Amino acid sequence: MRIGNSRVTATEVARKAGVSQPTVSLVLSRNPKARVAPATRARVLKIAQELGYRPNRLAQGLVRRRSYALGVIVPGFDNPVYAAVISGAEKVAAQAGYAVLLCEAKGSEVVQHLEALRDRQIDGVIIAGIAASTLPAAALDGLNVVLVNQPSEKFSTVGSDSLKAGTIAAEHLLALGHRRLAFLGPADAIPAFRLRERGFFQALRGAGVPLSSELIQRAAATVAGGLAGMRALLALSERPTAVFCANDLMALGAHKACSVAGVGLPRDLSLLGCDDIEMAQLVTPELSTIAVPARELGARAVRLLLKQIDADGALPPASQLLAVKLVTRGTTGHHPPAHPR
Repeated sequence: MRIGNSRVTATEVARKAGVSQPTVSLVLSRNPKARVAPATRARVLKIAQELGYRPNRLAQGLVRRRSYALGVIVPGFDNPVYAAVISGAEKVAAQAGYAVLLCEAKGSEVVQHLEALRDRQIDGVIIAGIAASTLPAAALDGLNVVLVNQPSEKFSTVGSDSLKAGTIAAEHLLALGHRRLAFLGPADAIPAFRLRERGFFQALRGAGVPLSSELIQRAAATVAGGLAGMRALLALSERPTAVFCANDLMALGAHKACSVAGVGLPRDLSLLGCDDIEMAQLVTPELSTIAVPARELGARAVRLLLKQIDADGALPPASQLLAVKLVTRGTTGHHPPAHPR
């Protein structure tokens, strides 16, 4: 490996590998269209690693008209789900030689971030937790875009099966004997939340279990929102015996509300979240939830975006849907014998 500030060149790699410099450039550019024998490719990559070769992204960018940078836009870095999406995205991007520019956006800030990324000639953008349907069409025109957890006919998407998550939640609580169930979720237009809610409601209707309006509480998709929503449910003259929360942050707030009110989980009430964030296991009892592969969503989003970039916009929109699964812990149990007051 070269010591000091001097950079190992592609010419040096070519000399040691016994191939031409253009062949080395083709291999190290990782261009999928490059026609290089597998054995030659493997030898070049091995020698490049031994020599400590690092590609000059600025030079490559000028040749291929790329910035070798991707943008990731999320509504907040404090949500563990988006942090996991970013983690998965950054790992794959780094392996492909791309930098990731992170943008935290709320409301109109999304358009401002998109304009800033466009000005920096970003190669592609991943949008998670923000409904693309609410953005002006011009803000996304001409960009390579992959959406996370939201359906689209225009853009490629990677998502967890949010509709199935809601169905699994209802089926789990119904199987435990609960018939007075409640839903706690946000009122915003984020598709993942809407689909979780729809799957939950559809499964209840299919089982002939009514869900009155008083058992549907709207609040921010945060711990504070869950705390307020659960307090409202606990104040009902007839409390629910089970509550499904649209995400784990709300469920953790609901967990706290039950603790303060002296409502035992799951003795007096069953509580189910969605996402399976790490904090779900840091409360007592541990939170039952629906696991969502957040890191894999970020990883797949980058892989799909890189395919689009390499195809120069020639690929039609693609869609990938990842499975979710029930994780039963300590907050869900069989229907209680009576409603505590």
